[in-house]
Amino acid sequence: MGHVLLRRGSMNRPAAVGKVDLGYLFLPRAWGFGYAAEACVAALDWFDGVLPGEPVVLATQSANAGSMRLAAKSGFTEIERFHAWGAEQWLGMRSG
Repeated sequence: MGHVLLRRGSMNRPAAVGKVDLGYLFLPRAWGFGYAAEACVAALDWFDGVLPGEPVVLATQSANAGSMRLAAKSGFTEIERFHAWGAEQWLGMRSG
């Protein structure tokens, strides 16, 4: 159905270098049911228990309304917008 990934150093944006990146990918048939939000909240809760206070970054296309809602619900705030892969990208950060 999908997966959630937390990894360090995967983003090359200056504001994200060295920080842990939250990534997720779900099959289209799983979209709209809250699975991604539930999985990301669980992963972030676990992460906060292991590395309290450690910032996490998240990047998504600004046109992806679902991912933008997930970012807001998960406590991410915008730190940068940039152009990549033919579209505007949004970069957010949250502190644990």
